[in-house]
Amino acid sequence: MDRRQNNGRRCQIVQEFVKGITDNTERLVCFLFMNNYADREVCKFLKINENTLVLLKLKLAFDMKKAGIRAGA
Repeated sequence: MDRRQNNGRRCQIVQEFVKGITDNTERLVCFLFMNNYADREVCKFLKINENTLVLLKLKLAFDMKKAGIRAGA
């Protein structure tokens, strides 16, 4: 039961994080990755190059860490 509560809290934190993203490109990157798109597909969909995607992912990673979201937790 604790595990469910922790996962529920984590989902809530992630939802709040995504709601707080004001940049549409960043929001779309999150949406596409949450829906299992590959890097190449994200670049093609958003019409951005790989370097831009790397920078967006890095920014989002730092923002997620500040929000208390751990990858794979």
